[in-house]
Amino acid sequence: MRHKLILLAFLCVQLPLFAQNDTVRILRSAPAPERTEVSEKKYAMEDTPELKKTPDSLTRVEITTIQYFTDTLTRIAFTPDSVAKQREEITKTDSTDRRGHYIEAHVGLGYGSLGYNLAGADNRVNGSFSALLQLQYAYFFHPNWGVGAGLWFTNYTSMAHIGGEYRWTQDKNGNPLVDSDVEQNYHHIANVQQWRERETIHNLAIPISLQFQYKKEEWKARIFAELGIAPSFSVSKKYRVMEGVVAHSGYYPAWELTLDRMHEFATIDYKNAPQSKGTLSVRPQVAIFADLGALLPLTPQIELFLGGYFNVVANDANSSDRRDIGWKDDTFTFMDEYAGAYATTNASASHPFEVGVKVGVHWHYIKPDKHEMVDYFEHFTRQDTMVDILHRRDTIISERIDTLTRAHIAKAAEEVEKFNKIYFDFDSHQLSEESQNYLSSIVGVLNKVPDAKIAIDGHASEEGQRRHNEKLAYNRAKAVAKYLVEQGIDKKRVIVIGHGSLVPNEENVNHELPLDRRAEVKVVQKQSEIK
Repeated sequence: MRHKLILLAFLCVQLPLFAQNDTVRILRSAPAPERTEVSEKKYAMEDTPELKKTPDSLTRVEITTIQYFTDTLTRIAFTPDSVAKQREEITKTDSTDRRGHYIEAHVGLGYGSLGYNLAGADNRVNGSFSALLQLQYAYFFHPNWGVGAGLWFTNYTSMAHIGGEYRWTQDKNGNPLVDSDVEQNYHHIANVQQWRERETIHNLAIPISLQFQYKKEEWKARIFAELGIAPSFSVSKKYRVMEGVVAHSGYYPAWELTLDRMHEFATIDYKNAPQSKGTLSVRPQVAIFADLGALLPLTPQIELFLGGYFNVVANDANSSDRRDIGWKDDTFTFMDEYAGAYATTNASASHPFEVGVKVGVHWHYIKPDKHEMVDYFEHFTRQDTMVDILHRRDTIISERIDTLTRAHIAKAAEEVEKFNKIYFDFDSHQLSEESQNYLSSIVGVLNKVPDAKIAIDGHASEEGQRRHNEKLAYNRAKAVAKYLVEQGIDKKRVIVIGHGSLVPNEENVNHELPLDRRAEVKVVQKQSEIK
């Protein structure tokens, strides 16, 4: 009965405190009773409807207990408050993501050629040194796949070698040749010696490509491949005879005589002749190209490219008005309208190509880390401590019945519900000393109704995630059940239920979060009463 008196007095003090806006925590010292008066009266049981249903006892004992206490009451008031602040938040950029924008610069060196052949046993065409400068932009829409476009500048160079004897019997109109003495039916013979000619075109192209890069985790380098087309046009297209000698002679079939070393029949060095250099006739081209190599990381943004390249022009680049080797005019000179071996009928279709090695750098644009100033509130709690010395008198009138009935179970449930709420700290399921004192009082009531079941409902406030609150609420109910069992309550009588933050405290009219962090003890008679 002392416990009931303590709880009733505590509720009288606590309820006004809960009505305040601030959160109040009460720490009570152990009560010091000055004097206790107890009196008992016995009455015969009346024939009530409850006793007719469950006739058990014929004696009722009324107990009056008067206690005088001197208490020290410590009140700690917690007032929530906040202050507006700013902080810098940094969002890191993932430098390992290979998607995004690239700038690629390459330099190539290799072998190139105008890609044509010269008919004739003594004629041939060789390739020569070739260089490539390339700058392009690429965008990788996938970690492995991207597209690129840019510019390149390159050269295709061939060395044409011409030799052999060339004989003509008709002029350009199809008439028999006539010499300077109007001697008809002679043959003009040109013997070409040591003819070496350099032909070069410089192209500006717009490469458009599909690119691929791949790397396994254990690899240090990245595989890089590129395939595409490059529309191009020639910005320079020239030929020059490096050396060339032609010995002219005339053959007269009627006389079976060959004449040379005459003014119209001589040996001429064409190295410095006007027709020894000129411009080639070249049409716009479309090249197909491919690159293959490795990317070696230098920094998170820069990679070194090492590999090879190949490109070839798909269409015929030669647009010359082709003539026979040795075409001449009426002055009997050799190749008076010569425009290079490229422009002769001996030249096949031209498909310039080059192959070589490349070195370059790939720069990957990585977004800088994002810096952002964010407004936020820093929450804190002001704490005030007040100590009061209380003098009070508690009077408790109770009944004791020898044999319990269901009516008394209901009455016990009513008594328990007066002080059945056990409160917890934020995110905690530990019982405070104050809560243990409450539960000790509840144990005294429960021991008088050994046939009654006890349901313990755990609750949490709205902060936090749902699953966390459900677990926390269950642990709070479990902590209360554990304490009751330790105090002698049969664990078979105890039912533990966790509600999370779904069920608010009916007494929490001001919606204070600490009043929702609780466990409630209920006395039930049957399973259907458990919610």
